[in-house]
Amino acid sequence: MSDWKTIEKGYLGSLLVEQKFIENGYNLFKPVLENGKVDLIAEKDNKYIKLQIKTIQIESNGRRIIPVRKISHNMGEYKVKLYTEKDIDYFIGVDLDTKDLYILPVHFSSQYRSSIGVNSCQDYKNNFKQMEPISGNTNSGHDDNVESLTDNADGNDVGIEEILAANE
Repeated sequence: MSDWKTIEKGYLGSLLVEQKFIENGYNLFKPVLENGKVDLIAEKDNKYIKLQIKTIQIESNGRRIIPVRKISHNMGEYKVKLYTEKDIDYFIGVDLDTKDLYILPVHFSSQYRSSIGVNSCQDYKNNFKQMEPISGNTNSGHDDNVESLTDNADGNDVGIEEILAANE
């Protein structure tokens, strides 16, 4: 794997992300241009999520990291771009060796300036559930299903028992 070029690793990482998201019931949309902030848009249950895909890198000391910034260069000029919640919803760290995905909410990754050690991300390893718009999921920035169905989007969880009782 270490003999592959950066662009090849990125391409393979994107393919793995696409496969895993499709296996988890998402529809996927790709931007036409590859130089934007969003690498992939995932949709499930009419909720759209903006993703930035980063292949895990191995530092010289063996530490595995997920980069959380974009470095662009043009004619010797380097620019560093940090992502915000306006840009993306999640970083997807791709481990090509283990085929694992680290699904990092941008608010978690924004605590870091350059990269995040994989050891700090174990709660996010293959954790698709955090993106689900489910009742009581505080990690999801998406509206709760029950609140959406009842037009009761006040931030308080509404249980099915309360809905049934109200309709009697």
